[in-house]
Formats: sequence, structure tokens, C-alpha cells
Amino acid sequence: MMVTAQDRITRDDLHWAAFVGFVMENDKTVIVLDDPAFDLSTPNGRMIAHIKATQAANYRNDVVKKRLDQLEYFRDEQLWSGGSWPFGYRAIRIEHKETPRWRLDIDPITGPLIREAYERLVNKNGSMGGIADDWNARGIMTARDHQRHINALNGRENVSNTPVGTKWRTNSIRSVLTNSALMGYAVHKGEIQKKNGLPVQWAEEILTPEEFKQLQDVVNLRGASQRGVDRRTTDLAGVFHCRCGEVLHGSSSTKKRKTVPAKTYNWYICKTQWTDHKCQYATSWLREVLQMHLEEMFLTIAGGLEITNKTYVPGSDRTSDINQLKEALNNLTGNLVHMKPGSASANAVIKAMEDHEAALAELEALPVVPSRWVETGTGETFREFWERNPDWKTRAALLRKTGVRMYVGGSPNAPDLELLLPGDLQRRINDAFSDTVEPGYLQEAKRWAGEAVAEQRELEAAMREAAMKRA
Repeated sequence: MMVTAQDRITRDDLHWAAFVGFVMENDKTVIVLDDPAFDLSTPNGRMIAHIKATQAANYRNDVVKKRLDQLEYFRDEQLWSGGSWPFGYRAIRIEHKETPRWRLDIDPITGPLIREAYERLVNKNGSMGGIADDWNARGIMTARDHQRHINALNGRENVSNTPVGTKWRTNSIRSVLTNSALMGYAVHKGEIQKKNGLPVQWAEEILTPEEFKQLQDVVNLRGASQRGVDRRTTDLAGVFHCRCGEVLHGSSSTKKRKTVPAKTYNWYICKTQWTDHKCQYATSWLREVLQMHLEEMFLTIAGGLEITNKTYVPGSDRTSDINQLKEALNNLTGNLVHMKPGSASANAVIKAMEDHEAALAELEALPVVPSRWVETGTGETFREFWERNPDWKTRAALLRKTGVRMYVGGSPNAPDLELLLPGDLQRRINDAFSDTVEPGYLQEAKRWAGEAVAEQRELEAAMREAAMKRA
């Protein structure tokens, strides 16, 4: 093995010792071009090489320490140390103590996109997959590509400035929306950096801590709710279910005739049709027939309900800031126990505690005003909306949000259909029209419908048992 310098192999003395052992065991030769006397075949040669490896390790550790000290200084001064920007922010050039530095600022392009994603997920029951598809269709660049694009516009050199055209995926949306930097916090290796017990704030927040927590709850729920849904599902996926409990998937077939053009038939069929364990209800249903039954049954119940709009009025609650300050005070109190009274470090901790207590008193004196929804009537019934929106994609989205499910059994000639509606249907319809469905309701509806199906199965089993006894 030939290298230009010994430290090109490694700058870790422990790694070097392991490497030398490998060389000796396998009878290998190492040549260092800038050290003609380098020799691992003798004890003295290995000793000299180990001393040089230790010097390289010390140099490396000094560089690492200097870099960490620089990072700490940058965080204290709210400066950006370099690297990939958190999506929603960009680094801007500033003068700091007569030295050119960089500082994070909310990006005028991607910052509003974070707020948009928050609104769509938390208040409008959207999905991360839907956001990814929409952003791709709108040509919105991913985080890295956007940074490369801005670098090119600013004429920066020695940095990546050519977008590669990466597309948004559900995972990349999740990665962006779970970054604690969206609250303006300094983050290192996924961990929020703290000083005096409080998060280091190095940029203006895009989301408040309360909003960020709400977003994390929704992101976690969205991941669970999409399991089991694949590309064979249709617009009405999540509405039509087989009696066995599985989702009905879309299928199609084309019938060719000699005298007339070929005709395509669209079907719904149980998901188990594509498995080795087909259920007893695995019957094909024409989509138009099921949609006709669904429309008739649902409008009979909900057609006359009035639609209302709901407007969200944010409140004022500093509970999160109060809890952070209390946690910081507890941490500082614990640190103070191990410090020498009257020392510089102890005095600094006491000063920080006094500042925290003053800020805590101000926050606790502020009134708490809860957020609320204000409802107003529209004068339009659900039937009128239904007639105004003949597109089944629009109708299906609303039905899913309200938790409506139809369970399909029997045969096309003798259908056994059951429409399951939530007890608070009026409120669910109003919430769905106002795009304010609670994030966890889809999971709640799934659990509730599952219990209803279980009860139905128990009833059917009891009926079969009774029939057998009569026989």
C-alpha cells in the first residue's frame, strides 16, 4: 500500500494500532512517500510510526475542539455555521462585529410553504402524499435543490449551485415537517441545543411550539392511516368496504365485440381477491351501481342538513413558554448544587435564574385566551352541494372526512348494503365543509366502524347457530 503521508491512512491512534496489527498478520507492506525511513517491520520503526500517529490524532482532536467551540460561539451569537439550510429558511450575509458572517432568516419562498403544509395537515385533514404530489405539480424545489438554486442566483462559488431535479416524496415531506428548526431552534444531529436550560433560538420561528406539537401529532397519525392503501384503490377508497372489513379496490375489464366497439367495465372488488385467502364476499360490483346506492342512501339521511362554515379564531396561551422556563430553572438549580459558592460560574447561574424568574412572572401574569371556532350558516343544504358538485372525487373526499362508510355484501341481484354514519354527522359535515376535521378522526372512524363490523359478525354467527339448532 502506497500513500503520500502517514496521516492519509488515519488520524485516529486506536485505528492506527488496529491497522498495524492487520499489516503484520497479513504480511503487507506500507510505503509513505514523504517518509523514506518509514518501516513497520521493526519494533523501533513501529514505535516511531505510532508516535506520528498520536501526533496526527492530537492535531485532529484540536481541530474538532476548535470547530465545536466555533459552533458554540455561532449559536450564542445567533449565526449560521454553514451546511444545509432547514427548509423554510435561508442564510443571509450580514456584518457581525465588523466581520462578514451568515445568519438564518425565514425564506420568502419556502417559509410560506411550511405554513401551507401546516394548515393543510392540521386544519384541512390533508395528507403528506397529497402535499408531495401538489408541490411536484407546481414545480416547487426540494430543500437541497432550492438551496442550490439560491446559491446560483447569488453567484456563490465553491458550493453546490446546480439543482438536480429531485422530486418530493412522502418521506422528504415528513423529514422537513419534523425538523425542530421550524421553531427557530438551533439543532445539531437532530437534538435541540440548549443554554441555561432553554433552547437556543437562532432564527425567527415559523411555527410556535404549540403548532409544532400539533403538526407532529398529525404527521404520526397520517403515517398510520395510509397503511394498506395502494394504487388499486379509487376515489372512493375508504368509503366502500367489503363485509369482511377490507377496503374495496378498483378493477376493470374490457369486452370485445365483433359488431360494436369494445366496452370497458369498471368494478369494485374485495382486497382479498389479490391474496391467497379470498373472503366469502369476494363478488365484483359495478362502480356505477354501488355509487347509485350510496348516493340514494346518504342523501336520504343527510340531504336536508344545512352546511355551516367555521372560522378559526386563535387565542393567546403562553403555557409552553412557562413550562420551558420552569424546566430551565429546575436544571439550573441542579447545576448550582455542584458549584462552589461565590465562584464566577455560580454567579452566572444565579444571574440566569433571576432573569428566568422575572420572565416567568411576566408570562404568568398574562391572561389565557382560548382559541375557538365561530360558525355561520350558508343557507345551502348537502343535497344542493351534491348537485352542484357532480365530480365523485369531490364527493368522496367529503364522505371520507365525515367518516361515512358503506359495507357491501350479498350479490348484485340481492345486495346486502349497510351505511354506517357517525352519530354526530351534522357536525362532521360542517367540519368537513370548513376544512376543520380533527386530525385523529379518520382513525377514530376506522376503530368505530371496525367495532360495528365485529358486532355484525357476532350477530351473523348467532343467527347461524340458531338456524343449526332449529335444523
